[in-house]
Amino acid sequence: MKHFTTKKLAIVFSLIVSISYTALALQTPSSKLNKIQSIIDKATQGKLQGVLVSIESPEHGKWIVKSGFANAETKTLIDKKAIFSLASIGKTYTAVTVLKLVEEGKLQLDDKIQKYLPKEIINGLPNAEKVTVKQLLGHTSGFYNYNANPELNELYLSGSLKLDTLSHINALRRYAYGKTYPRAIYGMYNYCSTNYLLLAMIMDNILPEGHIKFVRDLLKQHNFKNTYYKQLPKFSDLQYYGDIDLDEKLENLTKQTIETTNWYCGDDGMYATIDDATSFLKKLMKGKILGKKVLKEMMMWNDDKNPDYGLGLMADKGFPYKLSIGHSGRGIGITTDLYYFPDKEMTIAIFCNTGLRSASPVFKKEYNKMRNKIIKRLF
Repeated sequence: MKHFTTKKLAIVFSLIVSISYTALALQTPSSKLNKIQSIIDKATQGKLQGVLVSIESPEHGKWIVKSGFANAETKTLIDKKAIFSLASIGKTYTAVTVLKLVEEGKLQLDDKIQKYLPKEIINGLPNAEKVTVKQLLGHTSGFYNYNANPELNELYLSGSLKLDTLSHINALRRYAYGKTYPRAIYGMYNYCSTNYLLLAMIMDNILPEGHIKFVRDLLKQHNFKNTYYKQLPKFSDLQYYGDIDLDEKLENLTKQTIETTNWYCGDDGMYATIDDATSFLKKLMKGKILGKKVLKEMMMWNDDKNPDYGLGLMADKGFPYKLSIGHSGRGIGITTDLYYFPDKEMTIAIFCNTGLRSASPVFKKEYNKMRNKIIKRLF
């Protein structure tokens, strides 16, 4: 057996130290990330409760920075493994599920929705006999957004309506049938949650076991162990805050946020850690969830010069990042942004347990100021 000499041992030790030092150096945040920490600290010391920011790119590596409270009442600090309601980011997951069915030949983008939905729905919504699956995905159906109906929002926020007593078909009957408004024109882009509720209904008519199981199986297949659809994890203790009283004071809206997340179907309903959500979008953009042909279709923007929406994906061409692809979510107790920047192969997620919807403008101002500073710092 050969023995190491003192000189050889010294060389080996030197190499170990060098490798360890390099590994440590790689784990040390850059000045940009230190600045981002400072930015979110300032925001949580201001109007926002808790914030997580995930950044992943060849330049920066993979980082999650955190600030503020998961639970303001108990002063529990927010954790990187916190499971958030994703709000309307759930639409991207629904779109991916629909497009997976297209890949499997169970559905066609140019299919008329009347092929899959009850006559009552087709008769209740204007021009529904002409609308295709693709138009639902791209928000060009011209349908009225039931989710934005003032009557529904007033009843719910005042506590006069319990969502578990309202079926999805009744939500359409009461808050979407026969209703129109100027910017909702058939064939023109207009963001509308009604489209994604209908997509969930279509999938339920196609899949014997329903779309919920199909979504969960798809998540499991791609190893998203900390992502849940219409199923709040029992160990989730994140609290949600908002300002539905419009008095510039946050109140705990955890019950309402969970209730709405679990009730929404297709247009919301997803929970995930920020790490899982970031990984989902990155895998999607890299062609690891959908094939290239369908992914390309997903990114056929409604306006090539000024892209706004594709099929379940938002887009924006803006200085300095050239193009961003992803989705945002805005709820009464939750604010989420999840975007991929192809020019730098960077994925950024910002999750905040403070809602901007139905809240005083000061909260939106604080969040947008924080978000804009983060983007400018990275670009």
